[in-house]
Amino acid sequence: MPRRFTDRIIQHLSHDGERALEADVVAHRLRIDDSERVAFHKAVTLLTADGRIELDAKGRLRLPTHEDEICGRLFVTQKGHGFVRPDRVTRDGDLFLPAGNLGDAMSGDRVRCSVSRKQRGWTPPVRGGASDSGMTGRVIEVIERGRTRFTGTLVQEGKRWIVQPDGKAFRGEPIMVRDPHAKDAKAGDKVTLDLVRFPSEGVYAEGAIVEVLGIAGQPAVETAAVMHTYQLRDGFSEKVSSEAALAAISFERESSGPWDKTERLDLTKTLTWTIDPPDARDYDDACSVSFDPSNSTFELMVHIADVSHFVVQVSELDQEAAARGNSTYLPRRVVPMLPETLSNGVCSLQEGVPRFCKTSIMRFDSRGKPLESRFASTVIQSSKRLTYVEAQHLIDGRTEEAKSYARNITEPTDALVANLRMADQLAKILKKRRMAQGQLVLDLPVSVLVFDEAGHVVDAVPEDNAFTHTLIEMFMVEANESVARLFAELSIPLIRRIHPPPAFKTMEELRTFARSVGFRLPDEPEREDLLALLEKTRGTDSARAVHMAVLKTLSKATYSPALIGHYALASEQYTHFTSPIRRYPDLLVHRTLQAWLDLSKNGTTLPGGKKFKEFIHKLEGDTRCLGEVALAEAGRHCSETEVNSESAERDLRAFLVLQFLKEHHLSDELDAVVTNLATQGVWVSINRYLADGLVKFNALPSSLDRADRWLLNERTGRLVSARSGATIGLGDPVKVKILAINLASRSMDLAITQLGRKKDAAASKITMQDVPRAAGGRDARRDLFTRDDVANVKGHKRGFKRGRRSQRP
Repeated sequence: MPRRFTDRIIQHLSHDGERALEADVVAHRLRIDDSERVAFHKAVTLLTADGRIELDAKGRLRLPTHEDEICGRLFVTQKGHGFVRPDRVTRDGDLFLPAGNLGDAMSGDRVRCSVSRKQRGWTPPVRGGASDSGMTGRVIEVIERGRTRFTGTLVQEGKRWIVQPDGKAFRGEPIMVRDPHAKDAKAGDKVTLDLVRFPSEGVYAEGAIVEVLGIAGQPAVETAAVMHTYQLRDGFSEKVSSEAALAAISFERESSGPWDKTERLDLTKTLTWTIDPPDARDYDDACSVSFDPSNSTFELMVHIADVSHFVVQVSELDQEAAARGNSTYLPRRVVPMLPETLSNGVCSLQEGVPRFCKTSIMRFDSRGKPLESRFASTVIQSSKRLTYVEAQHLIDGRTEEAKSYARNITEPTDALVANLRMADQLAKILKKRRMAQGQLVLDLPVSVLVFDEAGHVVDAVPEDNAFTHTLIEMFMVEANESVARLFAELSIPLIRRIHPPPAFKTMEELRTFARSVGFRLPDEPEREDLLALLEKTRGTDSARAVHMAVLKTLSKATYSPALIGHYALASEQYTHFTSPIRRYPDLLVHRTLQAWLDLSKNGTTLPGGKKFKEFIHKLEGDTRCLGEVALAEAGRHCSETEVNSESAERDLRAFLVLQFLKEHHLSDELDAVVTNLATQGVWVSINRYLADGLVKFNALPSSLDRADRWLLNERTGRLVSARSGATIGLGDPVKVKILAINLASRSMDLAITQLGRKKDAAASKITMQDVPRAAGGRDARRDLFTRDDVANVKGHKRGFKRGRRSQRP
């Protein structure tokens, strides 16, 4: 049946963006054998006739471009503009909608949009998953509302009562409330309400209060509001909790052993350790390292909690975990994927107790090249629970300093310290190899919030820079790759973590960032060009802004069975295997691996010849090995839950930080760095708290002098004061003062009080050719460079850093 291939072909082409592929290349990546090639080519013919794919001039397959009208789901950003994800996938990706083109549509709505082609002299912002084609859209109809329940603060304004909604869905407009005292609500309460009338031109939305969450501004109340907004599930049903409890009780009987090595390899006597944040409770990975001096090889064992042993496929517990997709790490609150009986109990690799694992046993030569990998179901017993800083101090020989960072009383043995140093040596070798392969490493800061007992932010401190963060990352990446390679060699479908190469047709935003630091990018940059840009700016004032721009240029990594590697990691085969306690895709990978282990007698017997074909046939028929279509659907769902969780985490963090700044630093002068030159003004980030705010053009230095104007010199990528010659560029250190903070919209207005650079003579030499055209093609020079024209320049922005537990590979 040709139609069984159609969704797989579309899904695969969607990951390659604007690139056209030979039909045989697609067939190879989809693992289509010779007996199915005729059906595959018929599927290509059907898709072409239906207009879902097209052939380029060379006969290669590609997705079509946007039509003049498209339907899809709208997503609105914090800046107020939107992106529409089309119902029918195209090579143009998501369609950009300027803030003024949304009509009364809100984030999550299904909409119909008109499409306008690229305007000369202007490029819309790009996000992961969106093309830089330059097309823009306008909402012409809301087909279906995405949500009807919202949260906000109840406010009395004279005789009328309104709810000031959280977020930017209503563009700052209130929601009218006719029965303000429903559910005993009072002014200042945080409430949830159902809309009974959506906003339209000249008419406010109207809602009915359905729940009072508590007094607005209290951390616990704001946490509850964010959970409502992002539909994060609170608690577990009695049935799910019961299944988890029974699984834990069963483990108590099973964990005493002994174990047959064909079912579970006993590694309880092997020196094993965990390294985690000080407040972690769900330890899902442990490591063991050894060195063979006879052949100068390292053996690395990465032990991962055997969650698939406890979560039975298609059980209520499994379905709940699948629906959640992942754990969500809010400030001071974890919304777990699994009940704590499992996540913090029998699945957690706690010190001194036996735990079931899936183990990847890898051997490397002295240069870090992988030589072989083996896999087994195992039982381990962690010798020591370590924190990142504690482990780093032990590696560096600072035993006394390590004690203050320990979270248990077990003294580290000499053997443990020696093993940690061996692990440190291996991790540095692996890092050197990966850097040589072209792994992208972004130099972006992370701050750790400090809270009081009530949950209010009282400070922020930089995350420690211990190399042990990188050590764990290197080991987890190697384990993930080892599993991905195994199933690629077997041609067995697997849910993978994919990160397609970026499409570099137009990269004006990144080129602007590069020009601002004196770096010229070619029209179609290669990986080496990005690596050179990152290295040139690493450790400089410009690093944060430029590295953010590089990140923004990259697409977002997602889950999919497509045989596409991970661009940022320079990995040809990659999956997520190392965190099944908190990521459902990892649990799916564990089930596939368990099916292989069962057939291979726990990895001890691998058939050859005709028996190998029988082996593969049995593996393909195992219900734990999902097919491509099921994996593609699971990948889409888990990619969406991941984005939703990340948005919730950012949202609550932004509220708590801005609340702290509003209460303690309003009108204070603070150190910041310029991260973006945008149409609205200059975006900066306050250094200590990593809080972003906007400096509007009228809040730039000397803008009160109406004779002065700030102009964008496109040659240098810097704003220049026409009067004083002062300049503002990406990465510039500045001092700012907070003018206003809107907690509901998570926004902050700032004024620059002091520039970090003095007058730059070269940058201030503006010629007529340097001045940009305004959006829409109007020449700014005709109006003598007015501020209105300056406000029509290009923009950019975003951020990333590995190291936090929720961002482990």
